[in-house]
Amino acid sequence: MDDSFKKASLNALKTMALLDDRQIKKVPQNYTIWYEYLSEENPAIKEAVNRLMKENGKFSEEVANQIYNEFFSHEKEGKAIRETNKLVQKSMEAVLREIRASSTGLEAYGNKLENFADNANDMTSDDFTTIVQQIIGETRDMSQRSFHLNESLSKASAEIDELRKRLKNVEQEALTDPLTGIANRKRFDRELQVASLHAKENQSKLCLIMSDIDHFKLFNDTHGHLFGDQVLRLVAHTLNNEIEETATTARYGGEEFGIILPNTSIANAIQIANKLRKSVSSKKLVKRNSGDDVGRITMSFGVAQFDHREHPTNLVSRADDALYNAKASGRDQVKFEMPELASA
Repeated sequence: MDDSFKKASLNALKTMALLDDRQIKKVPQNYTIWYEYLSEENPAIKEAVNRLMKENGKFSEEVANQIYNEFFSHEKEGKAIRETNKLVQKSMEAVLREIRASSTGLEAYGNKLENFADNANDMTSDDFTTIVQQIIGETRDMSQRSFHLNESLSKASAEIDELRKRLKNVEQEALTDPLTGIANRKRFDRELQVASLHAKENQSKLCLIMSDIDHFKLFNDTHGHLFGDQVLRLVAHTLNNEIEETATTARYGGEEFGIILPNTSIANAIQIANKLRKSVSSKKLVKRNSGDDVGRITMSFGVAQFDHREHPTNLVSRADDALYNAKASGRDQVKFEMPELASA
């Protein structure tokens, strides 16, 4: 038994023991997360699990879903792409069979016409009539084959178009947060990378807002996770509706949201953040099941402007620092970091 198999077996046993010890449901999603956690081959998963458990107090179903969607949803996307590729290949093979059959028939048909033209003057009347009848019959056959080929091509075109739409939907689903319906962390990372490259190439401004719901854990503990989900959806909807189409609002993780603002100065980004802060705090929170008014929510915001010399992850770090500064200063406010701090 080689070392890699021994290590995998040991990790599997450790994972099952951990699920038993912490009374975590033994479902494939939880097993996958904790197996990766114990293997220590993906530090990002370990960091995310530790952070979310600290914020939520335990490994809940919501934490499991968030981690799985962030780190393992690509498996679903990859499976859909592989299945779609098989269907495309099957459709193409059917069309190619039709084309080959038509090509073979066309060659034989052409040879017969050429032979008829070469020998027509030497044929008897009966031979001439027989050959003409054969050619008429084969012409009808060729016409029928052409009809079938056109049908196959049309069918394949429609199938491929449908498969293309399916792939687009799969990709969209992989980039969308299932709870709030806005962009997820994967989409956020992708959009920030694109926006930073564009800002560098065009020497344009780019700002990032990182925001966090104040005292969110208290809402969950007091009113339950279902109400917490309602709050997250309300905040996501508010933030997403208040920004321009060129901007991107994403659920960064837990109750934290990121907003990417291309072609935006730090002054304008601060104005946008304050507008969002006021808009969120103006929303009235009502429990759907009872209709009880449970007050209002507030959010803290951190703003940073991109320095063309820095890496996008550094921009996120600086915006997060500003956010933590806002929370440490009493919450429900906007703090910012200037671009010159990026290289400090």
